[in-house]
Amino acid sequence: LQFLYFIDPWGGERNIMSGNKDGHTHPVDVDAGDDMNTPIQEVPCYMHVLRHFLGLILLPFTLFMMWKTVQPREALLVVCFGKLWKVIDEPGCHVIVPWGCGFSTISTKYITIDTEKSTISDLNGNPVIVGAIVNYHIVDPIKAHFNVEHVHEYVRVNAGTVLKAVVSKYPYESKDPSHPSLKNASEEVKQQLAEELRKRVKIAGVHVSLFDLSDLYYAPEIASAMLIRQQAQATIDARHLIVAGAVEIVGGALTGLSSKGVRVSEAEAAKIASNLLCVLCSDGHTQNVLPLHA
Repeated sequence: LQFLYFIDPWGGERNIMSGNKDGHTHPVDVDAGDDMNTPIQEVPCYMHVLRHFLGLILLPFTLFMMWKTVQPREALLVVCFGKLWKVIDEPGCHVIVPWGCGFSTISTKYITIDTEKSTISDLNGNPVIVGAIVNYHIVDPIKAHFNVEHVHEYVRVNAGTVLKAVVSKYPYESKDPSHPSLKNASEEVKQQLAEELRKRVKIAGVHVSLFDLSDLYYAPEIASAMLIRQQAQATIDARHLIVAGAVEIVGGALTGLSSKGVRVSEAEAAKIASNLLCVLCSDGHTQNVLPLHA
């Protein structure tokens, strides 16, 4: 019994550690945050006596089962008779008398998930197909194990909900470049997605490092109509540019004639401007037509 006490002290270690972004471990205050924290509890002495007594009786099985290995970026939660007894996150081999204890291993490695593509209506009511990727890792193994049933499924479901909520706040594209849209405001949308998801999964001890759109395009039912609209808009924008350039060229031509001392009447200037605009703004090749007088 004294040997078992030496390898597995009754009090245990009251250390709660969790990984952070730089890969190191730092203490976590279990009393901070919401009311769903599960603090480490003292196990009564008679329960430890019972554990070690069973370990002595079943010594061959105890010697075989008491070795627990903790890998890097993992945390081992030990629950003794229904009470959270200790959290071990130091890599290596640890010796714990197993009787009366339950063990759960929580990985704190970075995880990437790909949300399913879903059809969402944007701010203008146009259906768009959106997909996203989420990078996250567990920073509090206790919350991840005790506050939610399946932490990874919890993150996946909430990521889909946040994606729909945020995408519906923006139009697919905006005529005004100063107004944010899904197409040209990727950084703003990315930050809002990550911030909203962090609020939802904080209770599960999860930190979201990235939430980015991986797919973004119009739904098939309106894709052809949107393509026609985009082509028409591109044609109009091109025409505006051509006309603005033609006006600038005509003005420069008339100004150049005046500076050279060539006198041009208003009627002649109007005719020159009309002919130049016709040539410069025409889609195809223009042909000169000269009147013939008998």
